[in-house]
Amino acid sequence: MLTPNEKLTGTTEQKREILDRLTRYRTDPRRTLRLAEKYPHLTFSTMDEVVADLSGPDTEVFAAGLELARDRFAALGQSELLPQERVFMAVASTAGGFGGFHDRLLPRRTPDDTQAPGYRYVQAAAVISRYGDRTGITPAAPGMVGADLLHAYVHDCCHFLTFRSYRLGADDGGYGIHRSQHGINFRRASGSTYSSRDPQGSTTTRNLGVIMEGAFDVDATTVTREAVTKTGLSCPPGGIDHHAFLDAVGEVQAVPATAPWLESMNGYVQGINAPYDVFLSEVGGPDSQELHEVIITATLGGNLVTLQSWLDERYGPGEFTALFRSETYAA
Repeated sequence: MLTPNEKLTGTTEQKREILDRLTRYRTDPRRTLRLAEKYPHLTFSTMDEVVADLSGPDTEVFAAGLELARDRFAALGQSELLPQERVFMAVASTAGGFGGFHDRLLPRRTPDDTQAPGYRYVQAAAVISRYGDRTGITPAAPGMVGADLLHAYVHDCCHFLTFRSYRLGADDGGYGIHRSQHGINFRRASGSTYSSRDPQGSTTTRNLGVIMEGAFDVDATTVTREAVTKTGLSCPPGGIDHHAFLDAVGEVQAVPATAPWLESMNGYVQGINAPYDVFLSEVGGPDSQELHEVIITATLGGNLVTLQSWLDERYGPGEFTALFRSETYAA
C-alpha cells in the first residue's frame, strides 16, 4: 500500500508497523477520510465515475491533458499516476456554493480548520470538487469542467508521486509515524521543519513547502494550457469561468473577489503562485525554467544532489543550506 516514491526506515519490525498503520488507512480511504462526517452537506463520487460522465469539450480537453500528463511524468521517470478511484469529488451540495480547484469544501472556515481540499498522504487519496455552480442555475462554459479537473488532477498526481520517508516517532510510546522527509523538505521529530514560514507580506519565498506547491502548480497549469491549445478550447469572455480558465492555464492574476471562489483563488495566487515565480526569477535568473525542472525532479525522487549542485555551481558551496535552513532546525 505504498505510493511509488515512499520509503520506510528503521528495523524490519518498525517498517512492518508503519506499513500496517498506513495500510489500515489506505485500504478503505472513503471510510478513513470520514467524508460524510466532515462534509455532511456534500455528496461525493469517485473521479473515474465523474470522468465517465463527461462529454463534448470537457471529455476532449481532459483526455488530451491526461495523455500529456502521462508523457510529462514519464519524462520525470514516473510511470504511475494517482488512481482515479482514489480521488473523491464533491459533485453536489445542500448548501449551494461553487466547486472547482479553489473550492474550500466547507461553507465557513475557522483558523484551525485543516480540512482543505487536496491530497491526503496518510490515505493516499485526494478530496476535490467538480467545477461549477452547485445550484445548477448557471451551467459552466463548455470545457471548463474538464479543464479545471485536469488542473486539479495533475496537481495531486505531483503530491501522490512526491518522495516521502517515514519512521516511527516519539509519540504514542514510540509508535507514531513520523514523516522525516517530504520531497526536498525535512522535519525533525520535534516538529521543526528545515525551512521557516516566510515573513508576513513577503513577495518571494524561501519556504520549501511553498516552493514545492508552486512547482506542482506550474506543472499542472502547463499540462492544462497545452491541452487547451491542442483541443482549441477558448477562454470564456467573462464571469468566474473567465478567471477559472486563466487560473487553470497558469495565466491568472489577483482579481476583485466578488465570490468566495475568487477570494480563495486570490489567496492561492498571492500565497503560492506569485512567490514561487519571484523565487525562480531571483534564484534562477535566465535559467529559471531549468531550476524549476531540477526542483520537480528532486521533489519526486527525494535526491537533493542535483539541486544542491545546481545552486553550488552558481552561488558557491552550501547554497541550499544558506537559502533554506531555518535557525530553529539548525539548532
